[in-house]
Amino acid sequence: MERFSNLSEGELVSLEFLSPDSFKIALTVQDKNRGFDWVNLNFEFTGIIDAKLLDDAALKAVDMGKGGNIVFTEAGIEVGFGSNEYLSSPMHICTKVLKYEESYFNL
Repeated sequence: MERFSNLSEGELVSLEFLSPDSFKIALTVQDKNRGFDWVNLNFEFTGIIDAKLLDDAALKAVDMGKGGNIVFTEAGIEVGFGSNEYLSSPMHICTKVLKYEESYFNL
């Protein structure tokens, strides 16, 4: 998260359901290791325990000024977007498995 400035000032791009208990979220962020160039991050969540989601039309309205958060708990991996605290995040997910992939910037 430090490398991507805790997702601060990023932009949520899309939410894609893969199955009833898994989905992907794509976002753009700046990468400190690449001179703050923009990159795409794709998060894949599997084994969803709890989620507060938004539809695609509302994703770009999430203020990512405070970035996001990822916390490992006994309950699962808690991920929030738009706040530095899980429960106050406008969109948050608690999952059993979290994967991420980087790709070149593309909207």
